[in-house]
Order: sequence, then structure tokens, then C-alpha cells
Amino acid sequence: MTTRFERDDLIDGLRQLVTKLQAADGPIGLRIIGGAALSLRYFDRESTVDIDARPIGDAEQVLAAGQAIAIENGWPDDWLNAKASGFIPRYGVEAEWHTIYDDATVVIQVASAEAMLVMKLRANRPGRDERDIAELMAICEVDSLDEAESLYESYYPADLLSDRAVRMVERILSVGLPPKAVAPPQPDLGS
Repeated sequence: MTTRFERDDLIDGLRQLVTKLQAADGPIGLRIIGGAALSLRYFDRESTVDIDARPIGDAEQVLAAGQAIAIENGWPDDWLNAKASGFIPRYGVEAEWHTIYDDATVVIQVASAEAMLVMKLRANRPGRDERDIAELMAICEVDSLDEAESLYESYYPADLLSDRAVRMVERILSVGLPPKAVAPPQPDLGS
């Protein structure tokens, strides 16, 4: 059975991580992407199976703390992982990060809505990313295929949107963008 994490579960796991990393030489922490970032900062969405992130500081220490939390809670070993960090844009516009926790030692950040949109467009998994893309298009006020392509190419220069991503955006636009989501409250990650 797959473990699913709702927003409250994500916050609980991150609180535990903050506590475990308090004794480290900072800065140390996470830059969160994927479904967890969307749930924590941008809109109410379905549960996710993990927290995709790029560690800040000592990656081994961050991921080891995540492993300890997994054991303590009976969660999958990869509930916190860096597997999707290859989607973070590195050659065009640099991804911006929004800090949701910073105590001068531990820092937890989530990617900007624009960076999340281009990463979701890059992944463009049918049945998994379409709603997220639609919500992010509304948040970013991207209301045409040209705007989506331009934003994507600014983060991933010399790359074009895949045909599948183009079809996904066209379907979203044909139905109409959802109303701009009301952002959830700032998560309280204090220990």
C-alpha cells in the first residue's frame, strides 16, 4: 500500500526535520519542488507520495535525518528525496525560492509558482500534472500557449515544449483556466 501525505502530514514531517537539523552547522535544509511545494504554498491539491527537494547544505545529513524520520513514523524510505531535483532549471532564468521557514540554522524553501509551472510542463505526465498545470497557469496569469512556451523557454533555453505538453496546455485552455486559487496559510514549521 502506498503512503499518501496530505498537507498536515507534510507539515508534521517538516517539523520533525527542522527539529533533527537544529544541531547542524547551518544553513541546512531543503528547497522543495513537486506536489509538496504546491500543497504547502500554492493551492489545495490531492495528497502526494513524497517530498521532492534539493537539500541545502550537507545533503547526506539532510537525507539521513529524513531516513530517521521515515523509520520513526513507519513511512517509506523515500518520503523525502532528491530524485526530481534534475527538473530544477539551471541554464536559463534561475528558479526563485520562497522561504517558508528560517531560524538562521534550518531553512525550508519552496520553488516559485513560475518555476513550478515550467517544471510541471517539462514533466507533463498525463493524468498527474494536468490539474497542477492549470492551477499554476491561473496563478501565474499564463493564459495562452504562446505565453506558456515563452515562460518555458526562458527557464529551459533551446528547449521547446514537448508535443504532449502543448496538447495538455491546449486542452486546459479549451476548457478554461480555473479561478486563481487562494493560497493556503503559511505552514508553521517551528519546533
